[in-house]
Amino acid sequence: MKTNILKTVTVILGASVALSGCIKETFPEGSYVTPDQIQESPFAQDGLLASISTILITNYVGIGEHFDFGYPSIFGATDRLAGEVFPVSGNLPGGNQYYDRWQGYLYPYYSTGLAATGYCAPFFYLNYYNFIKTANDVIDTVGEAEATKESRGVAKTFRASFYLDLARLYDPLFAKAPERPEYEEQVVAENIKEHTVPIVFGSTSLDEMKDNPRATREEIFTLIFSDLDDAEECLANYTPATKSLPSLAVVYGLKARAYLWLGGFDNQYDNIPTGEAAYRKAAEYARKAITASGCTIMNEAQWTDPITGFNTVNGSWMWAMIQSTDTVLNNLLSWTAHMSPEAIWGYGYGAQPGISVFSYQRINSADFRRKVFVGPDRSYAAIKPYTNLTEDEFKTIAPYASFKFHTHNGEKNSYTIGNVTDIPIMRVEEMYLTEAEAQAHYDIAAAKASLNAFMANRAPGYSCPAAAVTAEAVAEECLFQKRIEFWGEGIVFYDMKRLNIGMQNGNAGTNAPSMAKYTTDGRAPWWNCVIPSSAVDQNKALIGNNNPDPIKTVKSKE
Repeated sequence: MKTNILKTVTVILGASVALSGCIKETFPEGSYVTPDQIQESPFAQDGLLASISTILITNYVGIGEHFDFGYPSIFGATDRLAGEVFPVSGNLPGGNQYYDRWQGYLYPYYSTGLAATGYCAPFFYLNYYNFIKTANDVIDTVGEAEATKESRGVAKTFRASFYLDLARLYDPLFAKAPERPEYEEQVVAENIKEHTVPIVFGSTSLDEMKDNPRATREEIFTLIFSDLDDAEECLANYTPATKSLPSLAVVYGLKARAYLWLGGFDNQYDNIPTGEAAYRKAAEYARKAITASGCTIMNEAQWTDPITGFNTVNGSWMWAMIQSTDTVLNNLLSWTAHMSPEAIWGYGYGAQPGISVFSYQRINSADFRRKVFVGPDRSYAAIKPYTNLTEDEFKTIAPYASFKFHTHNGEKNSYTIGNVTDIPIMRVEEMYLTEAEAQAHYDIAAAKASLNAFMANRAPGYSCPAAAVTAEAVAEECLFQKRIEFWGEGIVFYDMKRLNIGMQNGNAGTNAPSMAKYTTDGRAPWWNCVIPSSAVDQNKALIGNNNPDPIKTVKSKE
């Protein structure tokens, strides 16, 4: 389907404010709120900021699929693109892998969903530009006044986060394509090399949008750091009332993410660092985030709690999406309905999102994170402390299914209760592992020490493997621990793309479903996202300058 992107992203400010449901004062009659009224009313500012956090979990772009539920679904899509999460139910007789609705991301050889004309292509693009539109509205409305600087800082933090995701999703990096070798030449063509997405501000006119080229890597990261630098100043003394709004620690965390990405390149830019200089910055800001957050690493009890585990904000979460009964769209357009096998009303119970057998087998036997995955023997006694399913309900659950994400309060039948969960955007654990991996690129001993210190909270007695003697090997071990730590949280796709880490789900003994058994030599072609044709049709600067379609580039082993 084609969606009018210019019309879609033009969300009026009044609609954004109405989403929040948080305005506690009565505004003068009229069709809109003036900037002066916003600046004079802290409640109005709260409502504006709530509009950004709310649209993350209520945005619906109308692609006709049940994974169309905003930012949380983007997490699910990137994890499936990377092969980190896939349905395991088909590994039992009668199980059906197609209950997992992110099929276009799971089966890129057989589906045209990721092509520019495909049904998946608009999903990332439309969502992020809707999010950016809302952030731009807040930035323009609160202005540069001292009285509204904290609101501006929050909105700029959100905007920087959105552009950071877009930059990493659409930055075209070399990928091998054995079934279509011409892809390898197309993806590094000079007209798209180092190009990301168009930049849109609140002041960008419709005419400008119609001829708005893709920003270069340097241009978009210059904007990202400009926003984060301003946010750092604005939020120096700010404590958000809720973790659905970013703090100074989150600003530092986003800088750590951005510098980590730039560490993967050796290009020389005037305004942004790359290579070792960027990795040093990533470690520096990861440590700043840890210190400023005051957060503590999740312990075993928090991780494995079947009532509150990964559904309720706790002391390790720096930033989160916090849902209410008002933001639950329906029984199926919901994170929990797709990711929790305890959501019997949804797809989670049927699809059973699970972990690769190869990753499971590599988890240290003393690591408590292993406990939330069903073992190969499907022992109910082993998983019983970590699930709300009865033994009879568990009979259809396949090996390697995950019980990491739980429904609200353990509810299994009512979606109006069970879907009302919190979803992490940034946890302090990411900062510890970012620091360790960044250090690996310039100080192996320091990296090992950092990783060992973190892993003491996960697997007592753990030691970075002695065989890891190179920067690449230590970085890979850090990334593996990150893959386990953030399974299902939409984090590691960007690391795998940056580090050129291949998929191994096509290897012998895999538990990946048929049509998703991919083994790639380095990053997969479908990690270079394609701008939807609907956007290209309305922006002449994009014509002939899109990333090449990645479909049918790597064939599944089955």
